[in-house]
Amino acid sequence: MNDKELTKKIGTVEMVIAMLLSGSIGLFVIKSGQSPINIVFFRCLIAALCLAPLCYFYGQFNKKYFNIKELMLMISSGLLIVFNWALLFAAFPKTSISLATIVYHVNPFIILFLGAILFKNKINKNDITWTVLAFIGLIIIIGLGNFKFDYNQFSGLALVLIATTLYSISVLITKKLNNTPPLLIVLIQTISGAIVLCPFANLIGTSPSGNQWIFIICLGVFHTALLYFLMYSAIKKIPLNNISILSFIYPISTIFIDYLFFDHLLTSLQIIGSLLILIGVLGIKLHWNVFKTNH
Repeated sequence: MNDKELTKKIGTVEMVIAMLLSGSIGLFVIKSGQSPINIVFFRCLIAALCLAPLCYFYGQFNKKYFNIKELMLMISSGLLIVFNWALLFAAFPKTSISLATIVYHVNPFIILFLGAILFKNKINKNDITWTVLAFIGLIIIIGLGNFKFDYNQFSGLALVLIATTLYSISVLITKKLNNTPPLLIVLIQTISGAIVLCPFANLIGTSPSGNQWIFIICLGVFHTALLYFLMYSAIKKIPLNNISILSFIYPISTIFIDYLFFDHLLTSLQIIGSLLILIGVLGIKLHWNVFKTNH
């Protein structure tokens, strides 16, 4: 095995671990027993404490990364990320973790259309086809047209859609930070989140106790600091197509975890809707051609 193949295998393992960690976030959020604001505050604080030494070790505390423009972009994207987490975590009790995660994965379509509006990026027929397919899946999942309307689930999925929109805007902002190390971006984002959420976190009345601390600490150390470190390390080592395919470990593992720990099983219609969304996302990410397009 040559060095290139070994690097690719290491990157694949890193990406698999990162996606499995992502899939278990909902479990740790529920088990922590904390409010979404408290969870995100501690997640940001603990992750920042872990990431700061890493950034220092890799020599990323360089003046060139801290000009006003770049700093403002990192802070603004960070605030969008943390409020996206808070809304997503608030959605988990209202709907199932697996359903929330799958609906959250419509973000490539939001990024696509926001990019077209804000940056005049072109959208071709293939993009529209995969978007329509995913939208049909979303309608099936939400249950529009059914006589039994579950308001609680609908409000939960609405929170997910707002959360994934905030995340999508954050991604577009982060893309402007071409020369900034990814770990430094996450560090500034988590520090910003901890500072902004501190006044709103209930650190006296309902702060974590006992076993709750285990889940909270894991969310900060493993599900944020380690996860982002592995993900960004993997991105440098494996092709984009492989990343797109491996990213589906995230929603699939979430479905299994949701069933094993909370006995939540998707209905046949929800499975159909989920498959349509995931196929649509894969079509967008891998640029599958239904129509011939000129590039």
